Amino acid sequence: MEKIYIPTMGRADNQITYESLPKSYQKKVILVVPESERKLYKYDTDYLTVPDNIKGIAETRKYICEDAGEIRFSMVDDDVVFYRRNAKYHGKESNMSKSKRRATEGDLNDMFDDINKKMNDKDKNYIHFGNRRNNLPPCNKRLHDNVFFNSVHHIDGKKLKNLLHIDGLWTRTKVGEDANFIFEYMIRGYQNIRYDEFTAHWGSYQDGGCALYRDAKLHNTEHRKLKKHWDKFGNFVVMRKKMVAQGQYGKNIGEIEEYSHRVRNARKYWLNKSGERHERINTWTNTKELGETS
Repeated sequence: MEKIYIPTMGRADNQITYESLPKSYQKKVILVVPESERKLYKYDTDYLTVPDNIKGIAETRKYICEDAGEIRFSMVDDDVVFYRRNAKYHGKESNMSKSKRRATEGDLNDMFDDINKKMNDKDKNYIHFGNRRNNLPPCNKRLHDNVFFNSVHHIDGKKLKNLLHIDGLWTRTKVGEDANFIFEYMIRGYQNIRYDEFTAHWGSYQDGGCALYRDAKLHNTEHRKLKKHWDKFGNFVVMRKKMVAQGQYGKNIGEIEEYSHRVRNARKYWLNKSGERHERINTWTNTKELGETS
């Protein structure tokens, strides 16, 4: 990845992602901050200043993608720490004494080398890569294709350029924008990969960031909007249950509607539309899509 964009707001003295990265990767970082907060940030890195009339993470993601242009880039939330799981969970010889460890510079090199190799695969048309949540149990495969993920995005800007004209690509909803983005490129024949060997830890609903404007009402309203739009195409967005938001800071948002995102249904939509019905839906595994939500 040529650049690592880290969108942040209200956390001028608490940059977990930046500080957890090896020095060689910190040199690639661009902190993406609101114009009104720019003077508060003292980190020795590059900055992308976002005009104050651009509100929320969805509009900020759009702004980042437009700035990145045709390069390959990462867009990572500001509270992310990368890990690597023991290779024994994926049918290989154990490569560490524990079940997982904080990712080293070498681990990140391995991950990004693999991403770049797969981005070059013209037959698969991979545009987007992500990382499984670190607190979830290991899978039996090191990676899965055509599934949902959020918060950590590795994107091929050259392919993305073909999609930036789409109305609402990132901004159809104020939250749940990750799922909308995935559906938009899936129904056009692009694919994704989520790494289960290279995982990431991040928080949800803690102070700062999206918590400055996100509450249960906004979460539910925007996800209903997401579901209404994609119901026109198929069974892509499903409301599973009402629950108190998960995690240490879940109480900050309260009871929400939890949704699952059926990314492989979007892939099937494309295959049916394009006549490629006999193409394998999933290259590495026939297991059902994991129930992760945004």
